[in-house]
Amino acid sequence: MSTGSRPPQPGPLISWPGTRPIVWAPHARTVDVVVPGPGAPRRRPLRLVGAHKPGYWGADTELAFGTTFGYSIDGGEPVADPTGTWFPDGVHGLSRVLPPLTEWTDDTWQPPEIVAGALLHLDVATATPAGTFDAAAMLLPRVARAGVQGVELAPVSAYDEDAGPAAGVRLFAVHEPLGGITGLARFVDTAHAHGLAVVLTPPHRWAATPATGLDRFGAYTADGRLNLAGGGRRGLRDLLSADAERWFAELHVDGLALDADALADRSAVPYVAELAAETLATSDRLGRPLILFVDGPRRSDRLTGAVRRLLAPDGLPDPAAVDDLRHLSATLAPTTRLPLRAEHRWVRRGRHAPRAASVVVGNLTRLPGARTAMPWAPPGEARHPADLETRAGMLTFAMLAGTPLVLDIDHVPVTDDSAEAARLLDWCAALAAPRAETVDDIGLALDLRVHGTVLVVRRGRQAVAVARGRADVRLPLSAVLPHGGDGWELRTAWSPAAAVRGDDLLLPGRTTAVLRARS
Repeated sequence: MSTGSRPPQPGPLISWPGTRPIVWAPHARTVDVVVPGPGAPRRRPLRLVGAHKPGYWGADTELAFGTTFGYSIDGGEPVADPTGTWFPDGVHGLSRVLPPLTEWTDDTWQPPEIVAGALLHLDVATATPAGTFDAAAMLLPRVARAGVQGVELAPVSAYDEDAGPAAGVRLFAVHEPLGGITGLARFVDTAHAHGLAVVLTPPHRWAATPATGLDRFGAYTADGRLNLAGGGRRGLRDLLSADAERWFAELHVDGLALDADALADRSAVPYVAELAAETLATSDRLGRPLILFVDGPRRSDRLTGAVRRLLAPDGLPDPAAVDDLRHLSATLAPTTRLPLRAEHRWVRRGRHAPRAASVVVGNLTRLPGARTAMPWAPPGEARHPADLETRAGMLTFAMLAGTPLVLDIDHVPVTDDSAEAARLLDWCAALAAPRAETVDDIGLALDLRVHGTVLVVRRGRQAVAVARGRADVRLPLSAVLPHGGDGWELRTAWSPAAAVRGDDLLLPGRTTAVLRARS
């Protein structure tokens, strides 16, 4: 993907959203800001910003913090601000001017390398009985223990509790039952204190529904998607860019995962490329790396679909699944990075603060439980956690695939106090170091071999062996790996009984092992 020609410059020059009302309504004849109160509501006409910013209407004065307001288009009933950040009366009411967030302790925060590591997906509403950010923050010590580099939150945008998020969300606002924007800020601050990055998914697919009323301002949507081409192009691009800027700068999040298929975009300068360039600029301004993923239907579940078939218990590895994994190894790696006209690299500002962004598109791997709360997941989709050994095998393949990774709490059970859960957490942590090396070798070819009930996958200096049957096996390494037992050592294994004896790898049934080439 290329950035093409220089994109049009962003719309508002003042802070957006902020205390000064501004809205993009290109087809309106008049726009008033309406403030309810005792007696008749107060109305103040907005003026067109100017020919250099077509379709933008702005106020000359600011609103006080805590003011409830809406917009009247051509004298109609007041409707909510498309960039409203606070809806204490519900998402179908008017928005309120949000006071600034000030209680941060992460001034020196620098996130870990997310691409070389892994994220753990948390659905705040279901991860704990309380279903709040503060309750989910209590899980963060366990998340850090699992050896992951951060958390990805299921969409947190505000929606109507009775209708559900699919009926429409407010992109800029945080769902109040979760703890609202202050609860999210506390969660992000706590995650950073534990050395964990935070990635959010803006639910663009749910924002395009008629219930949000966006089309009363202009051509914000088209065919059930946000309209980034034609009449809706510039203003909506500005809105989405302002939303991303706000998560990065005001909420201190470290990355966003875009549902690209929810954006109707046929323009010469793709919005994803434009946002990537803006993310780099924001990263440079904030002095910390930011990341951008692209996800959506039929993207991040390709690898796990093939691996689940490979790990079907009590049988030989499925030959078709082996072929699928071999094909995916060529199409999913290496990680795709968006080419930009001015490549930003890691440099040093003074002695300590690195700056630049790692903007990644595509090739995200998402475990099954990490997609059920996503806007593109089929309604009512259920997941059925596999047995312990299969989960350990899936976790191994996901961690060592080398692509940017989102794990789930079925395979990394941070909400479970059982001994089995503790074993899986320890296994995830044990795979962290091999994963870093796999990422370095991701451009190398993948070699897959099947020997009886054992599947062996090798890339570079690492190999994974999985015994699918229940019986113990003695695998001759010379049959599946170059230099046999003389060239390989056991790095870690799901069962402590696994061992290399001469040319043989001894594997108890249903065991996954990681081997490393001897130097």
